[in-house]
Amino acid sequence: MKLFLKTVLVLGMLVLAAGCASEQTLIEPPSESTLGDKNYGQSPALNKNVEPQDTAATIQISDTLTFPDALSKAVLENPRLQSYGWQVRAREAERLQASLLPNPRLEAEMENFGGSGQFEGLDNREITIRLGQKILLGADRLKRKRLAGYNQQLAGWDYETQRLDVLTGVTQAYISALEAQQQWHQQQELVEVAQKLFDSISSQVEVGKVSPIAKTRAEVELSRARIDLENALNRFKAARSNLSSFWGSKQPVFKELAGTLAQTDSLPAYPSLVQYIQRNPDVARWATEMQQRESKLSLERAQGIPDPTISGGYKHFEDVGAEAAVVGISIPLPLFDRNQGDIKAAKYQINRGRSQRQAAVTEVTRALQEAYNRLQASYHEVKQLQNQVLPGAQSAFEGIQAGYKQGKFDYLEVLDAQRTLFTSRTRYIQALAEYNRAIAEVERLIGTPLSDIPSN
Repeated sequence: MKLFLKTVLVLGMLVLAAGCASEQTLIEPPSESTLGDKNYGQSPALNKNVEPQDTAATIQISDTLTFPDALSKAVLENPRLQSYGWQVRAREAERLQASLLPNPRLEAEMENFGGSGQFEGLDNREITIRLGQKILLGADRLKRKRLAGYNQQLAGWDYETQRLDVLTGVTQAYISALEAQQQWHQQQELVEVAQKLFDSISSQVEVGKVSPIAKTRAEVELSRARIDLENALNRFKAARSNLSSFWGSKQPVFKELAGTLAQTDSLPAYPSLVQYIQRNPDVARWATEMQQRESKLSLERAQGIPDPTISGGYKHFEDVGAEAAVVGISIPLPLFDRNQGDIKAAKYQINRGRSQRQAAVTEVTRALQEAYNRLQASYHEVKQLQNQVLPGAQSAFEGIQAGYKQGKFDYLEVLDAQRTLFTSRTRYIQALAEYNRAIAEVERLIGTPLSDIPSN
């Protein structure tokens, strides 16, 4: 009996030691950021995934939507971004799992009973109770935990990439909606101008100063302006719906947008932008990606080392009323499987990663060149429209209007000046919107606001 008590005590201490070695901690947001100066652990959208029922952090949208509210609403409620937040949490849980020791194995065995002859009945039975524990060689547990840590960091990079994509998408959608709103307002102004011109010509027709054909032409022009006004309103509605889809809304609750399209500013030179490519998360993540693949290779090599299992227990001999201790060790023989296939695959993944990193840099550089070309083209177009075309068209329209009242110009000349002016205004709004969208695209590719980069 003393031997039995000693054995139970030893087994209990073994289990206690295994439990202490695998002490668990609560899952909390990462204490350190893997994203340089961007701490994704402090993101409201990511932290909201911890308690999804908490609706305290919400953005209420009024009839007039502001740009900051649009950004905050999307970051908090974008469904795709939230899915990446859950991915970060899943990787945290996997890292916790990787830090745990394998469970001990309890075995119980009874033999030499229920047979024939002297083994008939239970008088000669032997009872064995054994507790076994696998011993991890090659630092498997440490390397699994390190690999899981890199996977967690990569999930953080994925989240940061998606967050920037959402912010860029919302910015461009807001610019497009603002463009549609300004075009709609301008078309309203055009309808008012066409209506006044039609009323003026109608009055002159009644007194016989102009031909009725001029009234017909003015009426046609007014009808066209009203059709364009309806089309402009429909485009504005579509732009509002596209913007609200970024936070999962099926129907926009806001009626209009606050703000105006930003005016052009001096542009930084292209070579000064290229040096910021490393801030792009699609590029910056590859430092962690290569560390993760190196860690994977290290783990595969460690798993090629067989892990022994030691066991100890108690055996009771019923026929002689005696007890004895039982110890054992089990070691897999690496005759055929030394994990050589997975080791080679991990090496190939490292080589593949080097090529993928270079491809990512090349792709971002190409996209940056294209975006900068669009930015530069829209910048020059806005400048020309702003400094030359619009002032000239406005001056010509006002001059011809005044001359028309004095009888110096006919209706067709007034109509031509009117079309030139409003077409130039439309072109200006389009160019200004394209300029702002190009800024958002360039800032996404370099991970830095253009305002932080010295201009020419």
